[in-house]
Amino acid sequence: MRDWFDTPLGRSLLEQEQRQCRALVPSGYYPSSLQVGRAAVDFLGGIESGRRFVVVDQEFIRAGGGDAGATAAGPPVHRVVAKGAALPFAEKTHNLIVLPHTLDFCEDAHAVLREVNQILVPQGCLVITGFNRLSLWGALRPVMRALARPPWTGRFRRVGRVQDWLSLLGFDLAGAAMLAYQPPLQSEKWRRKLNFIDAAGARWWPGLGAVYVIVGRKQETALTGRGAARRWRLLPGVAQPAAHRSAAALSEPGRAGRRARSFCQSPPPPRLS
Repeated sequence: MRDWFDTPLGRSLLEQEQRQCRALVPSGYYPSSLQVGRAAVDFLGGIESGRRFVVVDQEFIRAGGGDAGATAAGPPVHRVVAKGAALPFAEKTHNLIVLPHTLDFCEDAHAVLREVNQILVPQGCLVITGFNRLSLWGALRPVMRALARPPWTGRFRRVGRVQDWLSLLGFDLAGAAMLAYQPPLQSEKWRRKLNFIDAAGARWWPGLGAVYVIVGRKQETALTGRGAARRWRLLPGVAQPAAHRSAAALSEPGRAGRRARSFCQSPPPPRLS
């Protein structure tokens, strides 16, 4: 995936995600911020933050990316070698956490979200970017995945499912956007010619963009039942999840109930020493 994100299409997509991240994150000062993955791209740039951390993997270090993503302006970036499901931070440590396509290429998205929820302070913000299953890119995924072509080897997810996960963890929706409605073409010339598809998609089929950007704000207490459910505000380009139905699933039997309870009852992954 690192090679694909270094292609013209991959770089263009990441630049759009960076702009949306800066635009959607609520203005203010964040004493401590964390980016998990995509260390070569600075998603924390342009955001007022005191301490800045980026989680990298061993492959990134071996590739000589020790200084990639650092910026001349702003506070220094501290790099930490870890996995998304086992972050070496104490509870309620960070005020802003960004997951750029982290859930698309991790082994257990539930474990990553539980870990992030533990280290995020109440009223802190969580930014998630990922590939949308209900899109043109998602329709191409069965064929391209059989050919082992990135990024279709990742786990594309429905936007509504990701919103439901955040709602179960007690997050309110602070902002959202959809990107990339045109075919996944590497030619910059053809992408410019097809810019009208992005404009039409944002207006006529806003929920079918290839990439979603979601910003959630953590509440003081997590959801505990139907009475605590909050209805998320519908934003352009993002389908509104059934918050009441998701919260009620905590007490329902069967597969839906087991999936919902996995966030609240599964033990947290071990922390790195």
